[in-house]
Amino acid sequence: MNPRILIAIIAYNEEVNIRSTIQDLLDSCPDYDIVLINNGSTDNTANIAWEMSIPCVSHCINSGSAAGTLMTYFNYAHRYNYDILCQFDGDGQHIASELLKIVAPIINNEADYVIGSRFITKEGFQSYIVRRAGIRLFSLVNSIIMRKKVTDITSGARAYSRNVIEFFAKKYRHEIYDTNQLLLLSYFAGARIKEVPVIMRERLHGSSEFHLFNAISFPITCLINVIGTLLQRSNIRKIRY
Repeated sequence: MNPRILIAIIAYNEEVNIRSTIQDLLDSCPDYDIVLINNGSTDNTANIAWEMSIPCVSHCINSGSAAGTLMTYFNYAHRYNYDILCQFDGDGQHIASELLKIVAPIINNEADYVIGSRFITKEGFQSYIVRRAGIRLFSLVNSIIMRKKVTDITSGARAYSRNVIEFFAKKYRHEIYDTNQLLLLSYFAGARIKEVPVIMRERLHGSSEFHLFNAISFPITCLINVIGTLLQRSNIRKIRY
C-alpha cells in the first residue's frame, strides 16, 4: 500500500505568498494531502487556503515563531492517521518538487526524521550571513551531541515517519520551542536522522520572522533549549519499532 502523506504548510501573514505556495504543491505533489497551519494570521492567509479547498487549522494568537506550530501538526497527522508528515513553509522559499527527495528515505525505511539541507551542495538561497553563522554553530553542537553530522538544523523543509508522529502526539505532551529541541528529542527517542540536499529560493514578498532581535536572541534561546533537552534525556520515552 502507498503511504498516506500529509504536507503541513505553516504560515503567518503570508497572503502574498500562500496562493502560489499551495499551487506549487498541488502541481508537484498531487497524491499528498495538504493542511494549512495558520499561526494567528491577521490577513487573508486562511481565507485563501479555504478558497483553494485546503483545510486550515488556525491558532487564535500567533505563537511567536514557527516552532509553535509543531505540536499542532503532529497531533493533526496522528488524529487523521498519516504515515508520513512533511513541514513546508508558506513563505515561498521552499520548492514543492524538492519534497520528493525528503520523503524518499522514509518511504524506503532508511530514516524517521529527514532534513532538507541547503548546505550540502550549496545550491540556491543560502540564508543571510548572520543567521547562517548561527545555523552553522548549532548544527555543529547538535552533530557533536548526536555523533552524526547535520548541517541545517533550522531548515523548515522536513519530513517525519509515523514513529516520530506518534512520539510527539502521544509520548511528548509539551511545547517545542525550536528545531534544536525537536531534533534532539527525536534523536534521544531513537529516531533515525538523515539529511538530504535540497534547493531553496529567497523570499520574494513579505518579511521574515527573523529580525535584529531574533539575531541577538537566537544563540541564547538555542543554547537554553539544547541544555534543557539534555537534562530531559533520561526521561524521554523511546520509539518502538
